[in-house]
Amino acid sequence: MSKRTVFTTITALPAGITRDTVLETLHNHTEMIDLNPLVIERHPIKAPRKATPEEYHSIWYHVVDRINYFPGYQGRTEFDVCFHDLKIGLQTHCYAPLGLDIKDKWTLGGTLPHEPKEPVEMGIGVPKEGLWLREDVDMKCNIMATSFVKRTLKKAHATLVERLVEKAHLVETDLHNNRLEEQSSVLSYYSDPKSSGLASPVLSPGFVPQEPQDTIAHPNHISVYQKLEHSGSNGTPPYPYSPPLPTKSRYSQPPPDPRHSQPLEDPRYPHPRHSQPPADPRYSHPRYSQQAPHTQAPRHSYQTQAHPPELAPPEPRLAELDSSPAPPRGN
Repeated sequence: MSKRTVFTTITALPAGITRDTVLETLHNHTEMIDLNPLVIERHPIKAPRKATPEEYHSIWYHVVDRINYFPGYQGRTEFDVCFHDLKIGLQTHCYAPLGLDIKDKWTLGGTLPHEPKEPVEMGIGVPKEGLWLREDVDMKCNIMATSFVKRTLKKAHATLVERLVEKAHLVETDLHNNRLEEQSSVLSYYSDPKSSGLASPVLSPGFVPQEPQDTIAHPNHISVYQKLEHSGSNGTPPYPYSPPLPTKSRYSQPPPDPRHSQPLEDPRYPHPRHSQPPADPRYSHPRYSQQAPHTQAPRHSYQTQAHPPELAPPEPRLAELDSSPAPPRGN
C-alpha cells in the first residue's frame, strides 16, 4: 500500500550570489547529481520503457545511492532519473525500487536590490528580500517507509543546497577577481604609453618618413611625422610647441590645369555664337550686309565698288595694244 507525500522546502540564499550562477548549476545535471551526498555512481542512459511521452525526450541517468538503513548497516539502491530544464529551475523524476516514485521541482525566486520587488507566496516562509531556492517534492512510497524516505531525502538535499551555495560563492569570487584584473590591466594599458604602443616607433636608419601631400590638412592637425620631428627622447613634444601651417585648406582653389587652359578669345577660332564672318565686298547689298540690325549699312553699287587687289582684273598695257596687229578687213 503506497502513500503520497507532498512537502516544500525554502532556502534563503546569501547576499552576493547572482541568479545566473545558481541557474547555471541547476541546469548542469551531472553537477546536481554529484552534489548529492548519497550518490556513489552515475552514468547516462537512454529513456527506459516506463518513461512517459513527455519524459521520453528528456536526459536520463542511472544513479547508484548508498543508504544507511540502520546504524552500522548500509545498502545500495539503483534507480533511473530524468532531468528537464526550466527557465527558472529544474524538474526531475526518479523511478526507484519497491514502487518509490519521486517528482522533484527546483525553482529560483526572489529579487535582488536593483530589481523591482514582487509579491511573495504566503504560508511557506518565502523571504521578502533576496534570492531563495524552493524545492517541491511529490513522493509516492510504501506507507511503512514513507517517514524514513522523507527524512533521508530532506537531509541529503539540505547538504546538496549547502554545497550549491558554497560553489556559487566560489564562482562569484572568481568572477569578481577576474573583473578587477581586467579593469586594472585596462587602466595600466592607457596610463603607460610604452606598454600601450604610443611611444615613438623604431625606424630603420635608411628610412626617411614622408607625409603624403594630397591630403587636406586641418589647421590644428599635427601628423605623426611632425610629432617625431619635434618629440624628445620619451616621445613627448617639447614646450612650447606651435603646430606648422597647413599645406592645403579645404577652402583653397586648386591650380588650373594647363591641359584644359585655353584663351578666352582666339581670332583664329571664333565662337560661332559670338563672332560673325568678315563681309565680302562683292556682295554689299543691304540684304547681304552683316551689320547689326539697329544700324543701317552704307549703300554701295557694284560699279563704284573697288575690287580688292586680288580680285581686280589686270590692266592692259599700251605697248601691247600698239604692237598688236590690226584685224584684217574683208573685201
